[in-house]
Amino acid sequence: MVRSEPPTRPRVRTALQINMHPLDVRHVTLTLDHQLRVWARQVERISITLDSQRSRSGRYRGVDYEGSRAKLVAYLAARQVEHPHLEIVEVDYSAEARERVRKAYFKDEAAVPAKAFDGGPFHAYFYGLVAANADYVVHMDSDMLFGGGSPHWLEEAIGWFRHEPDALFVGPLPGPPRTDGELNDSHRRLPGRSGIPAPERLAADYPAWRFHSVSTRIFVLAERRLQARVGSLALVAPSPRRRLRARLYGESAATAPAEEVLTDALQRHHLNRIDFLGSGAGLYSLHPLYRSETFYRELPGIIARIEAGDIPEGQRGDYDLNASMIDWSEALRQKTPLKRAKRALAHLGDALFRSA
Repeated sequence: MVRSEPPTRPRVRTALQINMHPLDVRHVTLTLDHQLRVWARQVERISITLDSQRSRSGRYRGVDYEGSRAKLVAYLAARQVEHPHLEIVEVDYSAEARERVRKAYFKDEAAVPAKAFDGGPFHAYFYGLVAANADYVVHMDSDMLFGGGSPHWLEEAIGWFRHEPDALFVGPLPGPPRTDGELNDSHRRLPGRSGIPAPERLAADYPAWRFHSVSTRIFVLAERRLQARVGSLALVAPSPRRRLRARLYGESAATAPAEEVLTDALQRHHLNRIDFLGSGAGLYSLHPLYRSETFYRELPGIIARIEAGDIPEGQRGDYDLNASMIDWSEALRQKTPLKRAKRALAHLGDALFRSA
């Protein structure tokens, strides 16, 4: 059953909260069962946040939107037969719901925008956290993959919160571990985030690192610590170039993406994020960066390899699924400067037509 508002029920200690969008349907039918195998027994509540508001332009607008939404809702309803405790909450964009999110996370702001400057989700992320209603929320995007399979990783994460009073977020190790436990250069490239300190390795029996940024791909949030140490998140004004893009595409220029807002909170309040592997096989995350027919065709096999621990050396230390595990050439052919420019012009023309 898809709810239009968060159900009224007691707060729990732990919850898994997954953000989904109609355009995610092709991978969700493959990734959700994988995610539930990893996480369902570690949490008390599973909350799917379904964001059904279509963006005005860009990659978040998509084609066959309503058809994709119908397929996703039908699939999730079928999963509830096997997982009756799985809750599906559709994001509410009413004035009342947005005010509820503002009071929960943006007390010092006059209002919370529905979308980020690029049409990407914003209100939906925080609405999902409200719906989860837990002390520790395991938040993830719907395409995240996990290796290691530790059944007690979340309890170890809560232990890190107890021992690191300045940790606001904790996460699985980003990428399969290298034999030396080090990070590769991908962790040190943070576009648009100049001035953020480099990650620091921590003393532990397994790879563990302190970061000074956060990604909305995957994190565990200590909700009570957020309220106590931050109180009110602040919107982050987009750069002039981003504001121009927002105006051209008919989007709001009120804020940068949610992960930049959360990273800003870490910086302002001298907090951090701890990512770690954990004991035994531990737990690590992987993210598929592109979409292509090759990706959808090979995804079942990729999930099986990750769950079996069949990881090539070239993938270790990299948090994005790379060419050592999948041939991205088809996707990369669509990423040439000329093709990207053509898509941008097409999106712009569509946005100008609809605003006329």
